[in-house]
Amino acid sequence: MKFEQVVPVSFQLFRRIFVAAGLLSAGVVCAQSGRPVIYTAEFGGLYSLNNRAPFWMRSNQFGILPDSGNTFFFRHSLYTKEDTSARRWKLSAGLEMVTMVGEETRLMLPEAFISVRRGKVQLLAGRKKQIHGFTDTTLSSGSITWSGNALPLPEIQISLPDYITFFNGFFGIKGHYAHAWFGDQPYAKKYFLHQKSLYARLGSGRIRLHGGIMHHVQWGGEPKFQVPEEGWLTINDRYATGWGVYRDVVFPFHNPPADSAHVASFDFENRYGNHLGQIDIGGELNTANARWLFYKQLPFETGQTFSSLGNLDDGVYGISVASKQPEGWLRRVVVEFVHTTNQGMYRSGLLRLLGFKGRHYGRNQNFYFSHAQYPDGWSYRQKSLGSPFLVPNPDIRDEKSIYASNYFANNNNIKAGYLGLITRLSAVEMETRISFSKNYGTGENILHETADQLSFVHKMTLPIPQRGGFIQLNVGIDHGDLIKDNYGIMLSWKKIWE
Repeated sequence: MKFEQVVPVSFQLFRRIFVAAGLLSAGVVCAQSGRPVIYTAEFGGLYSLNNRAPFWMRSNQFGILPDSGNTFFFRHSLYTKEDTSARRWKLSAGLEMVTMVGEETRLMLPEAFISVRRGKVQLLAGRKKQIHGFTDTTLSSGSITWSGNALPLPEIQISLPDYITFFNGFFGIKGHYAHAWFGDQPYAKKYFLHQKSLYARLGSGRIRLHGGIMHHVQWGGEPKFQVPEEGWLTINDRYATGWGVYRDVVFPFHNPPADSAHVASFDFENRYGNHLGQIDIGGELNTANARWLFYKQLPFETGQTFSSLGNLDDGVYGISVASKQPEGWLRRVVVEFVHTTNQGMYRSGLLRLLGFKGRHYGRNQNFYFSHAQYPDGWSYRQKSLGSPFLVPNPDIRDEKSIYASNYFANNNNIKAGYLGLITRLSAVEMETRISFSKNYGTGENILHETADQLSFVHKMTLPIPQRGGFIQLNVGIDHGDLIKDNYGIMLSWKKIWE
């Protein structure tokens, strides 16, 4: 191995060990000051027929499971317990470290964070597993733009994590504001994420209505690929940055000025950076036996589909039912339908029902999750930040790929059905996920033959009272035309010390 290759790896390893040591020290300090901690350890292995972990075995795992199907792993974590005292300032910290050995060998820190909370306001720094959007965070196939599919980005975030209520609890709001770092990705480097959300809730009884909006922007940084010509995508081989750009990133109400000497033509034709997000609406019904959730997530891109709402068909439609019966065998059911074939290309079903004809006004937006300046698209460490159904190019069969540099150039035009179940049989807890998707390619690269895909995973957790801990067994199957047929099995032992 060349010396130039050793230095970055050593530096990254040193940095991760340094961060881990700092957070571990924070956990020890919390423990010594009377704050209890939770330590978890898990050791296991994964085997698959084609040396690739099955789809639902690796999806929505925050990037902590190996992609390779022939790998051993060791995960351990340390978290402070929730502070329920009357202190004004509440400190919490968390650290998770994953070591993989085998076909895939690496050291990861999926979580490494410190947070401080006073009242309803929380300040967070580091990596933390989070799912944003109104959805079933336990069993959903994934929020349309921010699921638990990729490794968390390092960020600084200020938030209202719980609803602040008014009018005797009838009205509540929550939200967050964050700045994060994408760092060095395959096609771009040194770029950032701006993210914010605002959600509202109406009702304080059995029926509650929810709604909100979430906004993400990739911005700044430098390309790692050869740009076509100076002045189109970049100025002086860099994307626009600075406080003035950041202001327009946060408040994207107008296009940048058409000054070719200082602004790339791509920017003033669109916006600074890659803007996307989602609008959520839903309801909650609490009965004596169950808690019901109904939700619809609508994605938007670059202000175009947002301004015209021409893509109302698209998004995630979901129903979740969580049982309140302590002895029942069926604990939770989630049914979802994911649709992204509109993308502003035609009038939505609702508008057609109201008598509107033809396509919507504005430009076509047939490139969900893709972007010319950031060919990595809406991904981090080569995994989709949004719904895992929008499979990036490296995971797709060769015959279904067009070998484009853009990660989502092959498959962002889909229809998918999903069923998730959590059940219990005696002491054994089980989780089942099954999906069937029809994949059409993209708006500009429609597949000649639709790629149908069936994916399944079943997980069983068996407690071991004599030895302590749990035995976990996962079995996953993939069959179809989009990704290679596969069968995989994962076996692990896990124990929690409190």
